[in-house]
Amino acid sequence: MKVLLLMLALIGGAFAKELTLESAISIALENNLEIRAFKSDIKAKELELKSVKGSYFPKIKLEEIFTRTDIPVYAFMSKLNQERFGIEDFQPSKLNNPPAINNFETKLSIEVPLWLGGKIQAMEKTAFHNLSAVKEDYERKKDEVVLKVYHAYMDAVLAKNSVEVSHQVLKDAQEHVRLAESMYKVGTALLSDVLRARVYLSKAEENLKASENNYRVSKKAIELITNTELGDFDVVSVETCPAVSVEKLKDMALERRQDIKALQERIKVLEGMYGVVLSDNLPQVYAFGSYSLYSKSAPFGSDGSGYMVGAGISWSFDTGLSTLRRAQSYLETKRALEERLKLLKASVFFEIDKAYADYQNALYSLRSAEERIKQSQEVVRTMELRYKTGLARIVDLLDAQTELDRARFEKLQALNNCQKAYANLLYSAGLIREVER
Repeated sequence: MKVLLLMLALIGGAFAKELTLESAISIALENNLEIRAFKSDIKAKELELKSVKGSYFPKIKLEEIFTRTDIPVYAFMSKLNQERFGIEDFQPSKLNNPPAINNFETKLSIEVPLWLGGKIQAMEKTAFHNLSAVKEDYERKKDEVVLKVYHAYMDAVLAKNSVEVSHQVLKDAQEHVRLAESMYKVGTALLSDVLRARVYLSKAEENLKASENNYRVSKKAIELITNTELGDFDVVSVETCPAVSVEKLKDMALERRQDIKALQERIKVLEGMYGVVLSDNLPQVYAFGSYSLYSKSAPFGSDGSGYMVGAGISWSFDTGLSTLRRAQSYLETKRALEERLKLLKASVFFEIDKAYADYQNALYSLRSAEERIKQSQEVVRTMELRYKTGLARIVDLLDAQTELDRARFEKLQALNNCQKAYANLLYSAGLIREVER
């Protein structure tokens, strides 16, 4: 039983777990530090909106005020509020020169905003659209993270496939060394042929080591973007480049791009700020009420009590027009953002066209490399036969092998470029998260 468990452990250790592109994206969206920061930004804007909505509610205030005075009018008022006023207090000597009197006033007051020139409504509108803008920025940031993961994953796929091709190159180089050595032993090849084949083999071994190191580094890049230690894993190889309809992407781009939506929301924020500032020059209507306790000897005492209710209206106007100018500045900033919005919408189609051109170029390079691989394989086969019969030199065989190796690596690079251009296309159209499905 122990032997069986040991064998299973060895087999499990021999094969690293596979990390799919979808899994990498899911991990990144959960753990990426930039996305976490945006979540806190959204929470802050939500609290700002709640804070503004709280302005609709009455403000309640509790006060305890102590005074000691011999100023006639205040001494008269304090004693009267304490309900201790008597007929003797009307004597001129007491009215003109009253003794110092203590007064503790406990006051509970409430103020209700009835209409503040539309300020609260404008502030609520501003906070709401500000929150919406940050949410759209958050969605665009998620798209950006998905794009980074896609690129990093495809770089890892390129590195993994490069390791596989490097193994094939090494195998071919070993075969050329074996062929040159066997022909040298029977006297049909020169020692220089063997040495050249060995140099080629040494270079293939060097390239294999470099490919393995690049693969390890590319997997570290995925861990950096996902902000997660993934342990020992392998990416899933990709053999083809997805098809795409550029016209369909253009049709959907303007309504799906979150940065366009975010800018539209910020334009509405400036409209709200215009109302907030302008409200300072409009009437302010409010109601108020209070209940007071008065005592000569202790806080919260009740020698006397009374209430007051009322309503008020105030209207101030800035004769220097600074309030109006500040409000107009928001309108000018709004117009500036509207022009930037036009530019952003126009640039979306340019980005899609550029990404599609890169996609087509990479697709053409991929097909070209595939065709060159077929042709180079035939050239290598022919040169190997001619070398065996003495009709070709070892350098001719190695040159043909070099062309085959180059075509193999160029195919991998073209596939990588095609995949990245495909991702850029989706990102430009605001559809990058379609790759999650």
